[in-house]
Amino acid sequence: MINQAPEIVSQSKIEETDYSTLKILLLGVIGVATGIFTVYEFDQFLLTFQTAFLWFSLFGMLAFLTINILLVFFVKHMLITWGIVFVEAFAPIIFFVSHFSGQNFGVLLIGFAVFFIFLMLGIGAGVSRFRNSLKMKFFDVTKIVTPKLVTGLLILAGILFYSEYFLWGSVNETMMKGIFEGSLKSSEPIVHLWYSDVSTDQTVKEFFSTLTTSQLKKNPQVTVNGVPVNVRDGLKELPLEMQIKVMNTLSAELQKKVEEKTGPLDSNAKVSDVLYGYLKDWLDKLSPNLRMILGIIMTALLFLSIKGIAYFLYWIINVFAFLVFKLLVVANFAVTGYEARTREFVILP
Repeated sequence: MINQAPEIVSQSKIEETDYSTLKILLLGVIGVATGIFTVYEFDQFLLTFQTAFLWFSLFGMLAFLTINILLVFFVKHMLITWGIVFVEAFAPIIFFVSHFSGQNFGVLLIGFAVFFIFLMLGIGAGVSRFRNSLKMKFFDVTKIVTPKLVTGLLILAGILFYSEYFLWGSVNETMMKGIFEGSLKSSEPIVHLWYSDVSTDQTVKEFFSTLTTSQLKKNPQVTVNGVPVNVRDGLKELPLEMQIKVMNTLSAELQKKVEEKTGPLDSNAKVSDVLYGYLKDWLDKLSPNLRMILGIIMTALLFLSIKGIAYFLYWIINVFAFLVFKLLVVANFAVTGYEARTREFVILP
């Protein structure tokens, strides 16, 4: 005998709808303000490369993400939510009014449109999960909301990076040089596997001197007129002044061989400065099409690298949003209600 399908009923006390227009307006205003603040601070970081702007943009991003997570739980009418999200996404474009007439402004406009789409996807998925659950599980909702919101922000940040540096030519020399020197620094441990003690922070003269010493340590023997000679052992038998003179001569010869291919080098200049100069000259000689392709590749690599790191930061965002959510409930900004709901399902008795 098949029994009647069980029912799950929860007693309704208040209707699930939007009651306070003022509170919804407050959430919207804060969301728009934090969005504008985040984009402005990040753009200033791109232009000045001052870390203070980066930190401000990160704090603004955290506040912006928190507000949008709260919209999932607090605002019931999706039309109101989409209106808030639309203004959030496109309001920061006011900072780029000077580029409105430019032919490349469409790229930035596409960036803001994609940002808007990802905000809608994240919030829409969260609302769907929340409204189809019998019990509110905050982290079950945020785990599908936060990744989409962060992805939208990172895409917008990447397009801002591409626009400022490769479309509008707002290249910040300090930033580009800092990134280049950081890349050189990160590769030094690999170089030290073959040539210990060399560094791009050294002058050109110091670099070739250290390189010569490293080469002699690895391979002390050279062939002179068909006869192998152990230079390192031979140096030990010479007075110190002669050793220094021989090493300087060998270092100068090595530098001379390099200069035959690169042209004259400033012996007192830092190696990193010399390398950056060659890179900058090479970039300046690129055709516009090649520069555009290079910009797209760099932007994509930057996006993917940050996206990989962002995965480990989702829990920080979600925990912070949860604490704010609980604080607002305690402060009676929001209250928890129960809706009468009957759910039918089929079982095998």
